[in-house]
Amino acid sequence: MSDLVVHTLAGGWGMSSLSPFCLKLETYLRIVDLPFQKIVDATPFSGPKGKAPWIEHEGKKIGDSGFIIEYLESRFGCDPNAALSASERAVACAMRRLIEENLYWTMVYDRWMVENNWRSFRDVVLGKVPAPIRQLIAPLARRGVRRQLKGHGIGLHSQDEIHAIGRKDIGAIADFLGDKPFVMGATASEIDAIAYAFLANIMNVPIDSPVKDLALKHKNLVDFIARIQTRYFA
Repeated sequence: MSDLVVHTLAGGWGMSSLSPFCLKLETYLRIVDLPFQKIVDATPFSGPKGKAPWIEHEGKKIGDSGFIIEYLESRFGCDPNAALSASERAVACAMRRLIEENLYWTMVYDRWMVENNWRSFRDVVLGKVPAPIRQLIAPLARRGVRRQLKGHGIGLHSQDEIHAIGRKDIGAIADFLGDKPFVMGATASEIDAIAYAFLANIMNVPIDSPVKDLALKHKNLVDFIARIQTRYFA
């Protein structure tokens, strides 16, 4: 299994990776206990889809965290969702979409578009890029992210409206988690890797946001983050 190579983006502020998709894959691998070699890339552009994470395995290069997980499950037979019913899998899928395709963009907005956050985030997220090049690509990268936000649709809203969207997502996650140790119940599954990766990248970093403020007020979310970190990252 040592020939499984995972390409990820750099961490910072105590996080294994500041990319929630990279952290999602690493957390998933720890949940299913698959050993891997980790390579930290300065940029995501060397991957087969120009994004991180991506893996190399048995001569294959596979991009996109979701497709990587599908490949690992088919190749190694690991399925942390095995105990879930069909309806529970459907709920977990819907929760994944909420987190990855909605809440994620509110996090991106706070990091890249809020001026005070951008000043600190810029040098951390581009920290492995040489300083002279970093000064050139930082504004280009920011303009690219602004286009992505508008293309998604969330970037067309006001800052208050974006934060209201993120706060509603946080409330939904907290309400569904309730007093369960993991999102779907007593045992960790794939959705826990997703929820942890994205929530930790909101709650455990020095980025100011009303979305983060609300998340930190939910004790069950704080405890969930600590539970995953203790069990899989200790």
